[in-house]
Amino acid sequence: MFGDRLRIVRKERNLKQSDLATKLNVSPSTIGMYEQGRRDPDTETVKFLANYFNVSTDWLLGVSNIRNPYECKDDISIVTYQNLNESILCKEDMEKIKEYIEFLKQKTSSQKSKK
Repeated sequence: MFGDRLRIVRKERNLKQSDLATKLNVSPSTIGMYEQGRRDPDTETVKFLANYFNVSTDWLLGVSNIRNPYECKDDISIVTYQNLNESILCKEDMEKIKEYIEFLKQKTSSQKSKK
């Protein structure tokens, strides 16, 4: 998962493996091994990459599907999707929660526009 996500963010920035290697002061083959899952970076490297690409370490490591929870404007959605998962609630209940959040957002938006 880490390798796939590293490749995604590297390509989004139009960086070659050699470009990223220079920033990390490692060889391009090290980046290739990270992306192929043949080598794991140390903790400091993961933190550097997360900061450099403006993503969370959790997203980069495949722990979360939220790239950067601190940039999300919908804090309720973050809590919902991070803390409630299918092991706690079934998929249908998660969808109901999502729909209710959308309903509340629309309700709040229409109340603000009336003022």
